[in-house]
Parts: sequence; structure tokens; C-alpha cells
Amino acid sequence: MKRTSLFAVIALTAVISFAASCSKPEEKPGEKPVQKPEDSNTTGFKEEVPDTIRFTNAEFTYNGDDIGEAISDGWIIKLYTDMEIDGSGAPIGPGQVTQLLLNVPLNKEQTADAEYLTGIYSEMLNSGNFAPGTFVSGYIDYIELPGERLELADATFYADVEEGSTKMDYDLIDEGVVSITSDGKGTYTIEGILVGNKFRKRYFTWSGSVEVQDNVPEVTPNSTLKNDITDPGFTQGILQDKGDCFYLGDQSYRCVLLYLAEPTVKESAYPGGRPEGDGAVLRLEMLVPWDTDIENDGIPAGTYTMTQRNPDTSIDRDKIVPGVAVPGLPDEFAAWKVSGSWYYELKGSEWTKTYARIDNGSITVERDGNGSHTIIYDLLDCQSHARRISGKITLNNL
Repeated sequence: MKRTSLFAVIALTAVISFAASCSKPEEKPGEKPVQKPEDSNTTGFKEEVPDTIRFTNAEFTYNGDDIGEAISDGWIIKLYTDMEIDGSGAPIGPGQVTQLLLNVPLNKEQTADAEYLTGIYSEMLNSGNFAPGTFVSGYIDYIELPGERLELADATFYADVEEGSTKMDYDLIDEGVVSITSDGKGTYTIEGILVGNKFRKRYFTWSGSVEVQDNVPEVTPNSTLKNDITDPGFTQGILQDKGDCFYLGDQSYRCVLLYLAEPTVKESAYPGGRPEGDGAVLRLEMLVPWDTDIENDGIPAGTYTMTQRNPDTSIDRDKIVPGVAVPGLPDEFAAWKVSGSWYYELKGSEWTKTYARIDNGSITVERDGNGSHTIIYDLLDCQSHARRISGKITLNNL
């Protein structure tokens, strides 16, 4: 459905009129009638209707879900009149510039699709409200340079660019409305009315095609598995005591780190070393009672179910207890930062492109009288369509 033009929908006028009436005074013989003084602009204030700024150039930048709360996507639109651009990309006046920082409906695919821009945008209710259909109020930011402090406007603002200079006279926008429409054939129209801290109303418009700069950083997936993995061929285990790895300080649990690995994988020489060489590795963390003698007794028998992480990757205190397993810590791939439960494949002691953060499932440990461990694992990775990693291994010496 074709949208009605913003200027046809919104007509903002201010007309204040004053009307006064009085009865005609009685005339006395020999007196002249009372004369009404000439009207000297007694009709009140009449707002000057501003000209519409017609921008001819536009730049679009897609920042995706830059607040990380899956509420909206951030888009920056820069509009400017015809001006020469210097080597740093700054316009040389005279001219006008408007920047819009918009909270646009979330694109779950996090791709730079300009069709998501279409709609009406007004000011935010407060500084913490990033609801779709709003723009972020303008503010001043500063850059400290040796002997100089640069003042720059950010978010949503209007600026006049001085003639022969890149210096701008800013008006920080905090009120108004912006409309973005599309004709469905690649042409977009942006128009609106903006008011800032100079209390001036500005109408503006731009129309043209959109080329978007995608500023969303490439995301490293937490799992690359394409298929389930069953009985990976593990033949050995490496067991380590991580103690109070969550630093609770109350001796309420102890963390056990168990590596299961293929025969071509070996333990590095230094204490607490990670597996190295070539082959598949399953890294498992389980929480056991604090008084467990891991070096002499190994892992207590039982079923260890994956506990849950919060959206910020933390784990609630009441979920850090013996009898649970620890899911992988998201987005940490440096060898010394990897934590929790992961599956990965090594080549030359380095991770390959095949790996998975474990997010769900369970690990069952069975013990016999000879001290052997039978490890039965049935795990799921973190993908929305989860891949299963499952198997069974008996280890006679851990």
C-alpha cells in the first residue's frame, strides 16, 4: 500500500489570535466620537514557516543489533546538500548536514536490508529506550588531541557547514518525526520535521536509491557442526582438578576437567596442559563435592546434567552445585580462555574449523571395583537446530 506523504499528513501551524469587543461609547453633545487606535500587530505571534531543506546526497550505515538486546537494529543515515568533500571525508561548506540515528525493527538475520527502514520515527521516551520506530537524541562527544579538544555531534543532529570550511554549527535534535517510504522499485524517500536545542523547526526531504555500508562485525559461530557425531573414536582421557574455578570461596563444590581424545592426541608437557597434536577432543567440566580426592579417587559415579547459563553468560549461584556439568563459555576461542564443555578437532595442535560449544545434555560416570571409569555422554551443541555428540568409553587408568 502506498504511504501518504508525511507533509500531507502533518501540518504543524501555530496561530494565536486575540479578539476584543466593546460597546460603542455614548456621544455627548459637542464631543467627537472616540477613535479606535490603528491596529499595530495586535493579532499575536505568527510562526515563520521554514523552508524545506532538500538534501541531494545520502549515506546509509547498518550497525545491526549494536545494543545486543534483540530489541532493534541501529541505522545511521547521513544527508547533506551538494558540497565538496575533503580527503578525510568531511564536507566543505557552505551547506547543510543532517544525521539520523534510528532504532529500526530488528532483522533477525542481521543483514543490511533497507526495506526494514520504512516507517515513522519519533523521539525516544528516555535514554534507555531503544524501541523500534524511534531516533536517538543528539549529544556532544569529545576527542582529546595533543593541545586540542575536538567537539563532535553524534546520534541525531542538524548542522550548518561554514563557507570554505569543514566547521559545523550543530543543533542537537531531540524532537520531531521522520518518515521513510519505498516505492518497491529501489527508490526511497526520507522526509521529516526536526527540532533541536536551538528551538528551530526544520523540514527536510531526500529521495533516491540506497547503497548500504554493512558495519556489523563478522560473528564467529559457536558451533560449526553440520551433522551429529556418534562414538568419535576416543581411546584416552586426561583428568585435571580445577578446584574452585568460580571463586565462590565456600568449599561448596570442586570442578573436574576431563578431556576425552583420539589416540593421536597427547597431553602437553607442562602441568595443567591442554591436549595437542592431531585429532578430536571432547572437553568436559563437571562439579563434584569439595572433599573429592580427584588425584587418587577420580570422578564420583553419577549423572551430571548440564546447568544453564544466563544471557550474559554467567551462571546463577544456586546452579553451581555438585552433580552438574558446565556448558561452554560462549565466544571465547583463545586456548587459554576456553572454558566449560566443548568438542573440537585439532590439526598441528591448533583448532580446525570443526568445533562445537556444548549447551545441553548429560554425562554419566560409572565406576567399578577396579577403579575404572565408564563415561557415557549424550550432549547437544548450541545451534538452534542442535547437533548431538554421543558415545561411550571405558578408561582403566585416569
